[in-house]
Order: sequence, then structure tokens, then C-alpha cells
Amino acid sequence: MELAFLNAVYANGGPYVCAYLDTSRDTEDPDRGIALRRRQVCEALVEQGADAATVAAVAGVAGRDQEIAGRHGQAIVAARGRVVLTEELPEPPVRDEAAFTAVPDLMPLVVQYAPGIRYVAATVHSLTLPHAEPADELEVACQAGVWPSSAVAPGDCRRMRGPTVSWLNGAGQEAADGIAGLARSTGAEAIVLGGITWARNVLADNLSARWRRRTVTCDGDGYPAPQGRALMEEELSAAFEGQMCGADRARVGLFRARRTSRHGAVEGLSDVVAALQRSQAGTLLLNVPLGFPAELRVGAGATRIGGPPAADLGPYGALGFGEGPAGAAVIRAAVRTGAGLIVVPQDQLPLTDGLGALLRYAGPERTPHFHRPSHG
Repeated sequence: MELAFLNAVYANGGPYVCAYLDTSRDTEDPDRGIALRRRQVCEALVEQGADAATVAAVAGVAGRDQEIAGRHGQAIVAARGRVVLTEELPEPPVRDEAAFTAVPDLMPLVVQYAPGIRYVAATVHSLTLPHAEPADELEVACQAGVWPSSAVAPGDCRRMRGPTVSWLNGAGQEAADGIAGLARSTGAEAIVLGGITWARNVLADNLSARWRRRTVTCDGDGYPAPQGRALMEEELSAAFEGQMCGADRARVGLFRARRTSRHGAVEGLSDVVAALQRSQAGTLLLNVPLGFPAELRVGAGATRIGGPPAADLGPYGALGFGEGPAGAAVIRAAVRTGAGLIVVPQDQLPLTDGLGALLRYAGPERTPHFHRPSHG
């Protein structure tokens, strides 16, 4: 996945407020529960020394996503009295978190947004006789998205309708062309079809061979979608479970090959940090569940994570890291150097310390040493 959407977070510098909270609306009195969590988050930030203006900015958006039904969460980053990022989370955090820190920890957000598969979902349903087949009139609803983030941030839902009697005489082809056009224009790599079985099959048959190879059919209807949720959300979840986007699959294959040849790829926290310091990492690979150390010690004003002095990096320069958890520093470095990110289940590709990187170019062989803080 690309991380460019996080660039604005680091544009003006910190310190930052970073909050993750459960804003689900699947309880009996969600507004009361959300108000309590918002107050607790703000109190925690005040206790940590966050300024009043920034805390107020967080309070102004926390839990204000009433338009989204069901289970979900919210990620908020604010600095210097204003919100610099607010994103919806497909799953609520295990527990609400709030931190006032030099570097915001965006790792929980990016992990939830992987794998970032572009798709088009389309479902055929009856407009007039829900329990009869064939119906008098059929409608196709279709929607483009990026899974799984679009589960709680869906795009526009397009609709095409026509008499059932015309479905086999051109209407099915017209609808299939509309779906394929949406897929082309949004860079989709998969089409997921659902709804009335015979009509769904007509749609699939009328897609070109290129799109038929990328089409998944499912028994569910997924229509209408709950407020603020993606069309065919359950069907999409089943179709994409354990999957990666095509580009990521190719990069993982390249990483395996380069790791075997010991050229052009590194793994382990120390080597990945060194590559990030040199702007050498083109793509990061990250294992889930997360397995690298929770923190790295960063000296105040330092330009490294426990590594050598900046001068020791020779012509490659150094990337500044601020205080914060290891995940926060790694994501910040990836964003600042334009690196992509692939989240890979550990059982599919185990990585030393849970981290790996594909390199943009060959660099020094020596691995700088960094310090892992002791714990007791």
C-alpha cells in the first residue's frame, strides 16, 4: 500500500496528539458510550501535558462519525491546535488510546488499511417483487473501493435499472459494460458480483475475458448497505480474506528471490532502520501480528535511532527520527522517504524482528548498531 496520504501529518511538525477510540454504533445507547470515551481520551491527553487548543481540536472530531453504522473505530492526529488527520477504522481498537508525543504512532492505522485491494462490487436485485424470480424490474448497484478501508469510507453507489424482459436482450451487456468501465477508471483488480443468481451470471457472462478472470461471484446480495458502510461488505470480507493485491504479491515474490541471493533485500530491525536512514528502502514488509520491539531509544535532537553518528553514514546522509515507539519511527521514516508498505501474515513469510525491506539501490554492507532499551 502507498503511504502518501500520511504526508500531511508530518508537514508542520509536532508535538502530536494521537488517539484511537471505539466509535461503534452497535450498542443500545452508542452516543452515551462515545461521549464517555471522548471525555476519557481528552482527560488522558491533558494529564500528559497536551495543550488545551489541541485537546479541544481532538474533542471536536472524536466520535462525530454518526453517519457510520455498526462496529468501527476512529484514528485522530492533531498538532498545534488543529486536526491533521482523521480516519475511520474498519475495526475498533481493542482499547482506547491517547498519547501526546513527538512522533505519532500510525502503525495501528496502516495495519488496518492493508492490503489495499482496489475492487468494484456489484449486486443485482429486484425492485418490485423481492421474493419472485424473475422480477418485473431489476437494478444493478455497483461501487468502487479499496479494501478494507472502504468498508467504513465507501464511495458513491451507482445504479442501473431496466425491465427483466430486456435483461437477455442487451440490458445485461449494458450493465456489464458499466461495471467494467468503473473497474477500468478506478484501477480495480477484482470485481465481486452478487445478487439474484441467474441475473448475476448474465452479468459475468457479458464481461470481457479480461474481467471474467478477475471476477468473484458470491451468493449474498449485500443490498442495501447499512448507513456509511460498503456495498456487499460481508461478501468482500470473505472474498479478500488472506489476500494481497497483485502488486504486493509480486513484491513479496521479489523479496523472497532477493533474500535468497542476499542482494537487494534486508530484514531485521537494525538493517531496515539502516536502509531507511539512507532513503534506501523502496518497500517495507511488515509481519502481523507485530513482532518487533515496542520501543527504540532516540536521543533528543538525534538524527538516528541508536545508530552511528550522521557523519558515519558517508554520502548517504541520515534521516531524522524523533522520540517514540519503534512502529511510529518506522512508519514516519517510510512516509518521509516515499517507501511503500506490505503487511504479510507471519505464517506466510516470517521476517526477522517482523520487518523486511526491498532496496532501491545497493549500499554499504556494514550494519549500524542500535540500542534496544532494557526492561528491568
